[in-house]
Amino acid sequence: MTRTYLIAAALLAVAAAGSASAQAIKFTVDCSKGQTIGAALQRGDSRKPLDILVRGTCNEYVTITRDDVTPRGEGAAASIVNGPGSAAPAIAIRGQRIFLDGLTVTGGAQGVIVSGPFVATLSNLVVRNPATGNAVVVRGGADASINSCTLMQAVNGLQVNRGGSARVFGNSEIRENSGSGIRADLDSAVNVSGPTKILDNGAHGIQLETGSTGIISNSEIAGNANGVLVSASRASIGGGNQIRDNRENGVLAGAGATVTVTDNTIVNNSHNGIAGHLGSTLVLRGNEIAFNGDTGVYCRAVCTLQVAGASIHDNAHHAVLVMLGSRSIFQSPMTTTGGNGWEDLWCGDSETSVDGVDGLSVDGGDFFDGSVSPLCTGFND
Repeated sequence: MTRTYLIAAALLAVAAAGSASAQAIKFTVDCSKGQTIGAALQRGDSRKPLDILVRGTCNEYVTITRDDVTPRGEGAAASIVNGPGSAAPAIAIRGQRIFLDGLTVTGGAQGVIVSGPFVATLSNLVVRNPATGNAVVVRGGADASINSCTLMQAVNGLQVNRGGSARVFGNSEIRENSGSGIRADLDSAVNVSGPTKILDNGAHGIQLETGSTGIISNSEIAGNANGVLVSASRASIGGGNQIRDNRENGVLAGAGATVTVTDNTIVNNSHNGIAGHLGSTLVLRGNEIAFNGDTGVYCRAVCTLQVAGASIHDNAHHAVLVMLGSRSIFQSPMTTTGGNGWEDLWCGDSETSVDGVDGLSVDGGDFFDGSVSPLCTGFND
């Protein structure tokens, strides 16, 4: 009997120790009283989760190197981390499972940097006005989830590079940056879902470069240079995006990029709704492309275009322009046009071919309802 009690007591002790080890340590940092986040990060058992409530304005560079840390504010207006210069990021994350919540982050060489291979979640942040660089940087194989954040008045709002990955969702806004709203370089990945807004950036709304990938849905992308720029990269621009009122093109693909655009509204852009060149591939399904300042869809310089079920209307020039050795294939369901300023389908040279147009289809199919330039030829011509 005594042996049974001893075993039971030992098991209870082990269970209690396990529970204690998982219980978070909690500290409050009141920077108006001279306390610092950096000092709080050194306190307690580093093997246990750490929860830091931040009050006031903390003028310090914060570097997080332990795992399972949650610095949280009492709201972005009340809890501020200000990097006091440009010597370091305002917040540098080099630990696993870091959660930033309810803070404003200003100053620093960058606002927030997440370095690989670490994982972080940013929620309800305002990151703005770094001294020199970007609002948020995710790099070197790091991964970040960005939920209901505002990234503004930086070089790029979100910079993802060297194999980093980031998801942007919730009511996030990325706006008023001098560079791009989101820029991904060097085999990086971004996933943007709604109701995210990417507005009024000096360069592009979303820029994908050098082997990067992007998935974009249910977002508003407006007031940028190009709404989405894809170069030597791949993008899936899924349903529900409003890509409008950009100063150049709604979507621009180049340098062998592959871009799929499905069920979006692409309107009122100053140049073309969608443009592809230099060996790019455009796959368009079910979009409204209208009221753009030049052409609805512009495909040139060995560009391949596949279109199904689009409504391309009221553009200043053509519905579709294909030229310089490019190819355009129309497929079911019917693509409709109307109200465009010039010929609906224009082919710029004899090296360009079209298919799925009445009289120019290999199998006799006709999936384009609009006027066709006499310069257009089929693949067999």
